[in-house]
Amino acid sequence: MATKAEELENKARVKLELSKKYANLCRISGSKPARGKFIRRSNQLRRQAVEFQRAADAAKS
Repeated sequence: MATKAEELENKARVKLELSKKYANLCRISGSKPARGKFIRRSNQLRRQAVEFQRAADAAKS
């Protein structure tokens, strides 16, 4: 079983990868509404990743 910090780091890593996926979808999307949707989702996931990383760092201390 992973420790709390390891679980949070893994969640942060997954959120960052998903953020990259949505940023790429935004880049290749043909319509402006779709690009907006994908970039908002990418930004949301990136913010969540930062929060998970902060929580992981706090759990290590």
